[in-house]
Amino acid sequence: YWGLFPIIVPMQYLLVRKLYKSFTGKPLINGVDFSIERWQKVALVARNGAGKTTLLKLLMGQLEWSAGEITFTKNIRVSFLSQDFVVDPETNVLEALFSHENELGQLIRSYEALLLDPHHSEAQMQKILQQIEERHAWEYEVKVKTIIGQLGLTKHLTQTMGSLSGGEAKRVALAKALLDEPHFLILDEPTNHLDLDMIEWLENYLKQSHLTLLLVTHDRYFLERVCDNILELDRWKIYSYAGNYEVFLEKKAIREELEQKTVHHMKQVRKNELEWIRKAPGARRTKQYARIKEFERIEDTYKASKDILQQKGKKLSLEIQERRMGDKILKIHHMKKAFGDKVIVKDFSHDFRHGERVGIVGKNGVGKSTFVNILTGEETADAGDIQQGKTIYMGHYEQNQALFGTDKRVIDVVRAVAEYIFVAKWKKLTAAQMLERFLFSPDQQQAFASTLSGGEKRRLHLLIILIKSPNFLILDEPTNDLDLATLAVLEEFLLEYTGCLIVISHDRFFMDRIVDHVFAFEWEGVIRDYWGSYSDYVLMKAEEQQAEKKQQQLERQREEEKKEAAIAPEKKKLSYKEKLEMDTLWKEISILEKRVDEINFIYQSEVMDADKMKKLGKEMDEIMNALTEKETRWLELADRG
Repeated sequence: YWGLFPIIVPMQYLLVRKLYKSFTGKPLINGVDFSIERWQKVALVARNGAGKTTLLKLLMGQLEWSAGEITFTKNIRVSFLSQDFVVDPETNVLEALFSHENELGQLIRSYEALLLDPHHSEAQMQKILQQIEERHAWEYEVKVKTIIGQLGLTKHLTQTMGSLSGGEAKRVALAKALLDEPHFLILDEPTNHLDLDMIEWLENYLKQSHLTLLLVTHDRYFLERVCDNILELDRWKIYSYAGNYEVFLEKKAIREELEQKTVHHMKQVRKNELEWIRKAPGARRTKQYARIKEFERIEDTYKASKDILQQKGKKLSLEIQERRMGDKILKIHHMKKAFGDKVIVKDFSHDFRHGERVGIVGKNGVGKSTFVNILTGEETADAGDIQQGKTIYMGHYEQNQALFGTDKRVIDVVRAVAEYIFVAKWKKLTAAQMLERFLFSPDQQQAFASTLSGGEKRRLHLLIILIKSPNFLILDEPTNDLDLATLAVLEEFLLEYTGCLIVISHDRFFMDRIVDHVFAFEWEGVIRDYWGSYSDYVLMKAEEQQAEKKQQQLERQREEEKKEAAIAPEKKKLSYKEKLEMDTLWKEISILEKRVDEINFIYQSEVMDADKMKKLGKEMDEIMNALTEKETRWLELADRG
């Protein structure tokens, strides 16, 4: 019976063997081995600076590897969303979206360009429509419309890439990667610069597609819901885990526990061998050469493992001395803000209380960053009153501020803010000590800040904000580019933070853990306050939208009933004469239908000459016309009766 069922043989899309890459003589990727099969959805996780982006660039051939093998299955299309999407700034968005290799893409690009051109000719449009029809490209066109619309790019199609913001350009890059219709899709932090609606759409799109996927992301809900395998890049090597993020955490903890036991055992073996190797010089000459070489191997392995575990044991330590906060914190009375016709804040009031934790959500471009800039005094409101307590000191972490001069060392960046940092009433740390708590080794402290990875730059920027001891903390997209371990520590710190907190973030897991209520930027400057976590807000919004939809349906139904009642003619009861007419018509219709049956029987059973056939044909035409007339009149009377 096996022939009744198809046997699915896994196809290996990517094979990586013994991959090695070093920078300045130090290994960054060392002996990496892994494979990815068709339709697998794999996440790559690691600490900041461990080499995630480097590994992706090695896979795509953008960097040369020192040794090893990278093999993709032949004849598969591979798309790559990198952190640094580069395109000619004079190219318009429509041209940037469609690669020349994709014939359907070029066809749809031409079609979209004609739609945007008010001077296109009818002949041009007919020609392109015919080509789309011949190549069955309408399904692809629907996909194009969906992706462009969901990523908020429809209004930007005629703009040049140079005129877009960084977030808009990143969304163009993501749309291009999806529209290339790859078999294998590689994404480096795809959720950065997407609003929450876009993230949830992308999550569902990738989850339901038959793409093979390799992605780097810090979004834990994304990892949990999309990925079925996780690769961890740790200490230059790859560890593979089958399952989602929750399974990964469990298996990783078990692996690390086993490593600790292994190192402890190695320590005992090394101790025994060291005692043997230290015997008298006379005895040493008679020692077995192989045993000496084995001791050297054990010594090297133990030192490497010891250093690794010591480094691994270091954890980010967020500790600051908080300033005292008085009774008056921050009061907002009837704030209003607009840029021309675009209303950012219509009329908003709020009185902050001690320890309040607010999440801010809304689509990109609605004015979330402008709102917090008004609170910090970096921008002014058009109307309203903002009163800040005298004891309030704000710390503002801005998403685009992790930039440092090319000539500044890491230690100098921190010393420019403070030589010493108080972490408790009688305890202070030097800039170097504080950097070590933020996982910057002495070597890294002497490196130029511009050479740090994206996540390391953000960690340094966060340190600079926190060492000023703010008691009112505003974090604008703090989770971008931070690794999972750093995120966990940041969350624990914020949960213990006693000051006021405002967070703008697209990280749903982060928001769920941190905030108590949500300021939702909705339409035309309206800001609504929803109490609860981000997931509570989503649930409440869904319930509101469902209730609103039902109400709209009810109102439409009522309007339709009113219109029908208004235009429907008043029905009069049938008179005696009309009732008699109905009865007569019914009898006449029955007689005519009987005659039709008779004529049909004659046609089928008799051999007739031409004259008789002509005569019967004429009679049939007259009967059918009479039937139509009489049936129409009967139905009209029946409708009234």
